[in-house]
Amino acid sequence: LYEMSCDCMMIMQNQIEFFFFQAEDGIRDFCLSRGLGDVYKRQGQPKYMISFPYPYMNGRLHLGHAFSFSKCEFTSRYKKLKGFNVLFGQGFHCTGMPIAACSQKLQKEYKTFGEDKLSAEYEEYHRIIMRRRELSQKKDEKSKQELDDLQEKRLQYNIMRHIGIPHEEVSKFQDQLYWLDYFPPYGKQDLQKFGVNVDFRRSFITTDVNPYYDRFIEWQFLRLKESDRIGFGRRPAVFSPVNNQPCADHDRSEGEGVGPQEYTLIKLQVIDKFPEHLNVLNDRKVFLVAGTLRPETMYGQTNCYILPSGIYGAYEMQNNEVFICSERSAKNMMYQGLTLNEKSIDRICEVKGTEIIGLGVKAPLSSYEKVYALPMLTISMDKGTGIVTSVPSDSPDDWATLRDLQKKQAFREKFGLKDEQVLPFEPVSIIDIPGYSNLSAVTACDEFKVTSQNDAKQLKEAKEKTYMKGFYEGILLVGKYQGQKVQEAKVQVKAELIANGEAAVYYEPENRVVARTGDECVVAYVDQWFLKYGDKEWKAGVHKHITSSNFNAYNEITQKELEAALDWLEEWGCSRTFGLGTRVPWDKQYLIESLSDSTIYMAYYTIAHMLHSDIKGTTPGQLGITAEKFVPEVFDYIFLDGAFNESWGIPEDKLQKMRAEFKYWYPLDLRCSGKDLIKNHLTMALLNHQAIWQKYGQDMLPRSYFCNGHVLVEKKKMSKSEGNFYTITEIIDMFSADAVRVALAEAGDLLDDANFELQSADSAILKLNNLETWIKMAIDSIHTLRKDAQDEKIAYQDSVFQALINNTIHLTEQAYERMRFRDVIKHSLFDFVTYREDYKAFCGTAGPRLDLILKYIEVQILLLHPIAPHLTEYIYREHFVPASQKVHNKLWPKFILQHRLQDVSIQDIDYGKIRAYDYFKKVQRNVILAFEKQKAGGKKGKQTEQQPISTCYLFYSPEYPDWQTAILEKLSKCEFNENFDCITDWKAQIKEETQQQDVMKKQLQFGAFAISEAKTVGKEAFDVKLPFDEAKVLEYHQDIIKRDINIENIQ
Repeated sequence: LYEMSCDCMMIMQNQIEFFFFQAEDGIRDFCLSRGLGDVYKRQGQPKYMISFPYPYMNGRLHLGHAFSFSKCEFTSRYKKLKGFNVLFGQGFHCTGMPIAACSQKLQKEYKTFGEDKLSAEYEEYHRIIMRRRELSQKKDEKSKQELDDLQEKRLQYNIMRHIGIPHEEVSKFQDQLYWLDYFPPYGKQDLQKFGVNVDFRRSFITTDVNPYYDRFIEWQFLRLKESDRIGFGRRPAVFSPVNNQPCADHDRSEGEGVGPQEYTLIKLQVIDKFPEHLNVLNDRKVFLVAGTLRPETMYGQTNCYILPSGIYGAYEMQNNEVFICSERSAKNMMYQGLTLNEKSIDRICEVKGTEIIGLGVKAPLSSYEKVYALPMLTISMDKGTGIVTSVPSDSPDDWATLRDLQKKQAFREKFGLKDEQVLPFEPVSIIDIPGYSNLSAVTACDEFKVTSQNDAKQLKEAKEKTYMKGFYEGILLVGKYQGQKVQEAKVQVKAELIANGEAAVYYEPENRVVARTGDECVVAYVDQWFLKYGDKEWKAGVHKHITSSNFNAYNEITQKELEAALDWLEEWGCSRTFGLGTRVPWDKQYLIESLSDSTIYMAYYTIAHMLHSDIKGTTPGQLGITAEKFVPEVFDYIFLDGAFNESWGIPEDKLQKMRAEFKYWYPLDLRCSGKDLIKNHLTMALLNHQAIWQKYGQDMLPRSYFCNGHVLVEKKKMSKSEGNFYTITEIIDMFSADAVRVALAEAGDLLDDANFELQSADSAILKLNNLETWIKMAIDSIHTLRKDAQDEKIAYQDSVFQALINNTIHLTEQAYERMRFRDVIKHSLFDFVTYREDYKAFCGTAGPRLDLILKYIEVQILLLHPIAPHLTEYIYREHFVPASQKVHNKLWPKFILQHRLQDVSIQDIDYGKIRAYDYFKKVQRNVILAFEKQKAGGKKGKQTEQQPISTCYLFYSPEYPDWQTAILEKLSKCEFNENFDCITDWKAQIKEETQQQDVMKKQLQFGAFAISEAKTVGKEAFDVKLPFDEAKVLEYHQDIIKRDINIENIQ
């Protein structure tokens, strides 16, 4: 029987999934054939323009794209239901290095392995990936160990095959332009399968392959240069040695958002003899070089630190000097012109860390004539030069390590150090922090109880305090700049050290950066065109906009990060020499960098369908104008109200149509993006809008940004090696588009990383199927439903359900407006279905009222439509419209998006009825719990023989006790924010006024309960009298309680 029931469950599940996929395919074909995503403006309706960063076309779209894209998609459909004309276009990005880098990798792999071996390599790769996916679902240790041991070969060929490209097709991708032909149509296909409400007539690809878009980018950069927003010069940039050019964010496989970090390279001259086997260095001018961010603290040097296990090198530098440092930092120095040869690093010899520990050096500005190189075990060879200056007065790490060496003789002896090399050196007071200390590191280590250099957590806290206070509040106590603030003295001390030949300027990436070609990036000085984003006047207009009521970041953290990014952003290199894109119009040897050409293209969506009829721009669009006619002045006419000129050869009425289209849709209303684009693309888009449309003030700047975190799958970062990487097509084929969309809505909406659960998508299939089944059954039995109430009790239930319907509309719309889609699912699906079932149960044998059931179905499918458009469109067409037309004898719109979601204001909601409903639900739960406890033997759970319970007594109070009334009156005077979080510290007031702990506990609990109620009903929750008759509510529901606990009498 068990096996039979399992087989039946499997058959039922398969039937449900078959219905889902069949219904989705039918609705998708229906919508595409009628162009329901295309934009047709309805007169007298407001407009709403949405855009999503165009995805990069070096592969198929995946679940991460779908997650971020869903935010735009849900909002687009919601706004249409609210009567807006919505423009949602979608382009495809091909500019930059990634495609060129991938095609180069393929060329190398075909040359190295040959076709047959590559095919065999993929078979093994595929086996490992599938096994990983299987093991990732298991929790036992053996499976985890096998998962860790599986290692696949990361070939570009394998990646191409894994995303579904046949073996015979892959070799074509050695040509970088083939990518532009192949992937964009699949990008469109994937999005259509996802069910997006996009006007694909406005789609395009970037690069000079599309001559219209190419002209648009040229126009943008010409206008930026004319307004002095672009400069040229030799400047530090994150640089790919393999590609021999700057490596911008989108050209990286690791390290997006990382920029050059400037250090002052302190030159500590070696004044002791080297060991015999390093004798080659003894007649040379040798320096241990250390990078520091705080040159003004060099007055306090007592030693320098070396990693004992570190492998260093002695390298030839300019001016016949020798630097001892890590090989990685020497490579950076070569690209910055510090090495003897510009194109190579000449290593004299390898130097082990243990070989230079104990060497005496002269430290610039130190009060000690000679200091020594000492061991530090926590140095990273991947940061700085691998050598660290030591200022124990102001650096907790330095003080903790020096103190360990001074206290522990065995530690000194382990590295052959003499006492005189360590013990005489004490922290030197160089900076006074008023009100704190003039030896801040010593004080902070005591404050945070740092006992050794291994106390990482405490040292981090100590460091955060001393560095911030020292830099912003500190006063220099020594040297030429004594008495100055530290942040002022820093610049002057640094300049003096460099002028005296005791230091140099040195850069390296802030963190590790890897180019798409697989090489680790350095910082190099390069000749480059750059955008002058550091211009204060330019930034001021943007800052004014994003801090005004005309801009919405939806999240306080996003707002702060955007403001910080605007302050932080300086010169941005916008040119390079390798990859795909648009040429710099006045300097054709350079290409425009991929982020720089992606800042105002939202404006291009407004006219794209008029320019060209295919994504590559090979065929003119609706107006029949060829690309070569779009000289810069034509775009001035369209976008900047420029003057008309007949010499362009374009009829003015056609240009007027484009200008009108742009003016209707702009500015952009919503831009959705992952949080990683805040520091570059999103900030740059604001700045470039400000520059191009400067004469309009801030009127043309984007009105809102919504940013989300990354999406995890089963709480793990999505990765092929983890077996949890899914393309959009794969995940939809597993669960259906609507189920995936529901799971994405449930995954999360904030900047924290969201979690996509496969079980959530699986259960969504059942939930949505249950909804369709219930609606179908309700429609089939609609002729049996009553049209009015038989008595007061039933009329009451009708009025409660009407209030719940209105409140659900209100709460769901609020969630859509705030872009909290997890709340949308909660209100419009989970809670709403509960209300429906309660209404049906509370009506008893009388059953629900016909018009309310139809209203519920209408509201249910409208509220859920933006999330699950296929199923709701199916229900609307197959069930709702035929039944409603029959009942109401009127025509309904053919498609849901022609329908309108009614406006519900707070005044339309009977909160008294809602509070009465919530009140009874709590009573119902409490009665059931009390009954179960009584049946189990009372409080102590003793199983005793008892008489059957025949009566339930319900006690209620017509008014609050005095102490509760006092709490409510106190809360009614408190201030609340827009989310109804209490700003006033009411808890502190109660704690101050109440001495008895037991009373205080009750007051705090009741206050917290009242505030939670207020989040739903507002300040009415603090009324000292209930907005409903408690006795009446209990009387109306006594039959429900009798049924729940199976008793005969309630009093």
